[in-house]
Amino acid sequence: MRAALYAAALAALLAAWQVTALAVGKPYLPPPAEVAAQMASDSWLLAYNLLATLRRVAISALIALVLGLAAGLSATWLPERVSASFIRALVLLTYPIPHLALTPIFLHLFGIEASKIAIISLIALYPIALSVMEWAQRFPRDLASLIYVMGGGRRDVVKYVVLPSSLPGVLTGVRIAVSTAYSVSFIAESLAVTDGLGALIYTSWHRLEFARMYAAIVTLSAAGLASYALLAWLERRAVKWA
Repeated sequence: MRAALYAAALAALLAAWQVTALAVGKPYLPPPAEVAAQMASDSWLLAYNLLATLRRVAISALIALVLGLAAGLSATWLPERVSASFIRALVLLTYPIPHLALTPIFLHLFGIEASKIAIISLIALYPIALSVMEWAQRFPRDLASLIYVMGGGRRDVVKYVVLPSSLPGVLTGVRIAVSTAYSVSFIAESLAVTDGLGALIYTSWHRLEFARMYAAIVTLSAAGLASYALLAWLERRAVKWA
């Protein structure tokens, strides 16, 4: 049933695209068939740039996961409440900052390639950190009390109670972070053009190669959708008990 609904939604989007393209009748909005033909002829070019984007997204998501977990747990479970409150305030204070504005600074600090990963990681970090901060406070108090009674400490509570109970929130944060990483990858790759689908979209746009531009957009969208679906499936498998 769910698959049929998604298929119907996709068909509706393609139909709307086709109707709009016919109504506009301009080169900057080619119909889906023309884009599909371009994707077939550019398959190797799209695959090469897709791999570059996937590599950046994967590395950035891994960095964001490690730092987000560390920040989220530190902001709620450091033994010193002053330190925990400081980290929490730091995360909440820096979250609203338009981080993409830091891209020129990152380019000077890290160079072209590392700056792309740095900016994607930074923006993807916050959904994970904020989710962990929230879910790390929803642990079962009775289980924590039992561990303390049995002689355990805060580390044991975090390991055996807080982390397992926080897993649904962590995985949700990861899904949001990965989706965000795909969006930011376009900006990062188009500002420092080397390779990747963002760079291909940017160069195709400036060369007025609209069918190729749309082919790259569709490929990037499909990659983001596939990653989201995979993570949602893994989340359902991992937290059946939640």
